[in-house]
Amino acid sequence: IKAVVGTTDFVKIVDVLKNKGYKLILATNPILPLSAAINRMAFVELKTNDFEYITAFENSTYCKPNPKYYEEILEKNNLNPKDCLMVGNNVLEDMIAKKSGIETYLVTDVLENEYNLDYSKYNQGTLKDFYKKVCEL
Repeated sequence: IKAVVGTTDFVKIVDVLKNKGYKLILATNPILPLSAAINRMAFVELKTNDFEYITAFENSTYCKPNPKYYEEILEKNNLNPKDCLMVGNNVLEDMIAKKSGIETYLVTDVLENEYNLDYSKYNQGTLKDFYKKVCEL
């Protein structure tokens, strides 16, 4: 997700989820090395210890929007897709997780939809909306 909406939003969401005991995975498209993913995280003031797993080309076989990308994350982290939620802003690359049985949430304030796909079927809202949902968990 792009940092246009403010870094505080990301940090607050991650902090709330971590404090509630959720396992957080940064599922960024693994086309760059882990060091580049870590550098990108710094732009939104996130740290490697915020996440239990971060995808990168060193640990991933598939890329978005291939559903096998998400299946590989599930397998490597011993996760049931029904217990997971993919939060992202790209209609094609992030919402494809639904094909792997993962529930999705589309962040609309920095929406990426280069193919003008219909996204009405996905849970969606702004990052601030998602923060409210996280606080209610």
